[in-house]
Amino acid sequence: MPQRPTVENTADLCPFDASVATQTRGPATDLLLPRELAGDWGPLPINPTVREVNAIGRRHGKSAPHRHDPWRITRAGIPLAASAVRGVGSPALTPPGPVGRPFLGSVPEMRREPFEFFRRCANEFGDIYSVPFPLGGSIVVVNHPDYAGQVMDDPVGRYSMIGPGQAAMGMIGAAIPMLEGDKFRQRRRMLMPMFGRRHLARVAEVIADEFVIRVDGWARWVDTGQEVDLQHAIAQVTLPAFLRAMFSSSITEQEIHETDVDLRTFMSLMASVTLMSPLPNLLPVPGRDSAPRSMWRLWRLTRRLIKERRRNPIETPDLLSLLLEATYDDGSPLSERDLSMELMILMAGGYETVVASLSWTLALLLAHPDHLDRLYAEVDALHGAVPTPDDLPKLPWAKACFDEGQRLQGHPLNPRFAMEDDVIGGYFIPRYTIVGPSLYSMHRDPRWWVDPDTYDPDRFMDQALARERPRLAFMPFGSGRHHCLGTGMAYMNAQFLLAIIFQRYRLMLPPGWKPKHHFNFSVTLDGGLPVTLTRA
Repeated sequence: MPQRPTVENTADLCPFDASVATQTRGPATDLLLPRELAGDWGPLPINPTVREVNAIGRRHGKSAPHRHDPWRITRAGIPLAASAVRGVGSPALTPPGPVGRPFLGSVPEMRREPFEFFRRCANEFGDIYSVPFPLGGSIVVVNHPDYAGQVMDDPVGRYSMIGPGQAAMGMIGAAIPMLEGDKFRQRRRMLMPMFGRRHLARVAEVIADEFVIRVDGWARWVDTGQEVDLQHAIAQVTLPAFLRAMFSSSITEQEIHETDVDLRTFMSLMASVTLMSPLPNLLPVPGRDSAPRSMWRLWRLTRRLIKERRRNPIETPDLLSLLLEATYDDGSPLSERDLSMELMILMAGGYETVVASLSWTLALLLAHPDHLDRLYAEVDALHGAVPTPDDLPKLPWAKACFDEGQRLQGHPLNPRFAMEDDVIGGYFIPRYTIVGPSLYSMHRDPRWWVDPDTYDPDRFMDQALARERPRLAFMPFGSGRHHCLGTGMAYMNAQFLLAIIFQRYRLMLPPGWKPKHHFNFSVTLDGGLPVTLTRA
């Protein structure tokens, strides 16, 4: 069985225990992988091309041990069958992985505990493994930064976020995560100015003011002994701030509540596609939230924002006006469906993911008084002033606490579609295979993180230590072409909100409470974040 790479270097070979594990494309060299990695089908060139892997598969496919498994086709047979029809690949060249159940694959185990499932698989099968899905499908998970880079940093379109589903985008509308090629590049160019430093400096005061108004409202819970779900409270703070900053729009308290519910339902709907999360309620039963009702309300909200802006243009451009005025290279504007979908994705990404990461940060901070006291000291140095962008360099500990919270928050899988045949780590990846890193596993890998399950923000204060880690050992905002545009805004929001909260309050967790992961496309706290409040 292949062993996982360690940090030690190996001079002449590139086995799984070498520090540089990536099998990049290119001409084969005279170097050979050890027979333990090659298995029964003989040594493989260290740098195999897809053509060479196919040739090996044709020579040795008949001896593949998988042919003795009568249920093989029900567990991961579709990619293998498709490859066989095209005359490429071989079962002997597929990554190792759990066997799974006939017809169901490993989905029952993955649904039960998706985070630890991927971590256990990484420990057992190494840095690349295949997980069987129902009815013969499969996904390939990579757990080394080099392999992750081959997928995430692909510059030429070999890997896609939406894959074959891109054909349906014309019917429902396409936001930037759903685009590839020229459309993606042009859309990204449209959006980038609104996430640059100049615009963030303009909207920082709006965000901070909204944070202050709404966090001051928490005073009604001070010294009451009432347990408050801080995760929900943070959502009520960040959503109106995001709408004011990016769309120059205000919404009512009822709309805030509805939009919070609707965005979480929207995220649940997207998460259910991965089979790691159950489908939200699809039946529009009176008195109950449902996916159709939530999608309709989100559509109605975005249409209202668009219509109001067209009737009442503003002098200072914001994200909404930029999208309305933007055109592709051929002069065509965004379609109405694209506009609405882009606004929904921006709201979900710009608010829900920040709420989840901040909630994890606060949950872990409150369980570590030493780290929390250090944050209080840093915040006290602002002397009660509302933070501004000039104060961000004065809040490095707040940023480190946020980064460490994101590290332990993790994400079970960051998937991409292979749009053509590829080779990763010496294993054949057929076209249309779902491939991606498990951030939960990589963010807790002891090769890159000492005592990986411990909350220790000092990891991000030591720049020399950070430089020793592979770049993609930590990637909460993704990497490559689809790296999150809102990274700068997320950090600004996190540092601002941590400072504003701890300038005013002391928060306490219930005795014995521990955070638990809940996958809802973003990774939230299962059951919320119960706290009681007193004055700081």
